[in-house]
Amino acid sequence: MKAQLKIVTYQLALIIIIASTAYGLNSALFGFKGILYGGAVSVIASIVMACRINQAAGKVIQGKESGHSYIYLAAIERLLLVIVLFGLGFMWLKLHPLPLVIGLIAGQVGFILGGYKMKE
Repeated sequence: MKAQLKIVTYQLALIIIIASTAYGLNSALFGFKGILYGGAVSVIASIVMACRINQAAGKVIQGKESGHSYIYLAAIERLLLVIVLFGLGFMWLKLHPLPLVIGLIAGQVGFILGGYKMKE
């Protein structure tokens, strides 16, 4: 769980950097709230994935061969979660799509960088 926490930390750091840059530019094109919301979607999806990976590892340690099904379930849950949260951001919060996508991409790049740093 320590590795997943470090990955989420990388995600949050990158999202905050991108959002604060957008806030500093004070541009209507780069909405501060949209970037934070898109980044939060990415972080929430990572947390869901981390929980499922921990469940899968627990099943494998117990000797059950159903651990791989938790990984598939995590991928499906993550996809559906992102779709639902993006829909809420568009329809309910009336956020512009571009900042949402920028925040999501920032979170995913943080996920990749955090995962890469774990290999070292």
